[in-house]
Amino acid sequence: MVLAIARLSNIDPEKKVNGLTKEERGRLFLLLKKIELTAESLLGFDLAMATSGGVLTAEIDGKTMRSKIISNLFFAGEIIDIDGETGGFNLQNCWSTGYLAGQSAIELLRN
Repeated sequence: MVLAIARLSNIDPEKKVNGLTKEERGRLFLLLKKIELTAESLLGFDLAMATSGGVLTAEIDGKTMRSKIISNLFFAGEIIDIDGETGGFNLQNCWSTGYLAGQSAIELLRN
């Protein structure tokens, strides 16, 4: 995709990132912000993946899913840096953390 992105943004694909001009960075930003991609097929369940990375669990109160860094910000699902094999684990994580974050936010509003 690097070659396609470079071509679409009119940037030399051999150019190092720290060598991009302000104008080139602007073009790249706008392209990446507005580009539309369409999935045309799936590779099947055996190759399915979940997102990895995200907000560190050490930065989240596990009892409320509230950020320890930013007041009144709650996290749920794949934005959190936990993952397992594709299937039930990741889905259950999304449902459970979503429910807990929602309930915690409601409780915060009540108080």
